[in-house]
Amino acid sequence: MTSVNNNSSGNPEKKTLTIVHLLHPYAKQRIRVGEILGIFPRNMYKSNEIIDEVVLETYEKGLHMENHIEELRLSMFQMLNDRYQGLFQTEEWHKDAISTKYILEQELKQLEENFTTDGGNDLIMNEELDDISYHQDDLKSNELPYDDAEEGVRAFLGLDNVESHPEFHDRSNLRKVYYKLPVHTSNIVDLYVLGKLSYHEIASILNMDVSEVKEIVNFVRETIKKQLD
Repeated sequence: MTSVNNNSSGNPEKKTLTIVHLLHPYAKQRIRVGEILGIFPRNMYKSNEIIDEVVLETYEKGLHMENHIEELRLSMFQMLNDRYQGLFQTEEWHKDAISTKYILEQELKQLEENFTTDGGNDLIMNEELDDISYHQDDLKSNELPYDDAEEGVRAFLGLDNVESHPEFHDRSNLRKVYYKLPVHTSNIVDLYVLGKLSYHEIASILNMDVSEVKEIVNFVRETIKKQLD
């Protein structure tokens, strides 16, 4: 979905720092999701510290010396994702890790149950999703899931001309849908929008079929767009 400037590929330190810059939006958002959903205690985890762990592992394994910059980018996102997967599992389930594929299968079933269709076969949220009383105080009126990358959200939703979509200015439905997504589903969306990873790259990181990743991204996109109409 995006390519790193290969001008830095000959300098290991510069190459690593270039990729670190790409990790920050995704890393910050996963912390925010954990906190707003009440999975992470507030201010317990810092995205900078988690990224530092990834950088340290990169140097310990010598990946910054050996890998092509695109391979290194994918490896560092893999390490970052693995850390977040571990944190969410530890904080939410407190049990032995289970496969991401199994979790996603269960969450997709839950996601399908949370949405239905109206008479025009449009996706709509079931009534119970109108209640976002959990941590509602955390969802400030101006807080978007992606405040640091609003352009990414616009592109994701296909809103080239925001002025022609006044409904986008009311963020409540956007927040409502996004923060009701299962954790691993929102993770895929975050990797796609904030990490700027392709379907193939996300599938590789999460050990999924490319078609599954594409289906999830498209489902979330269309669901959010229907809620903004």
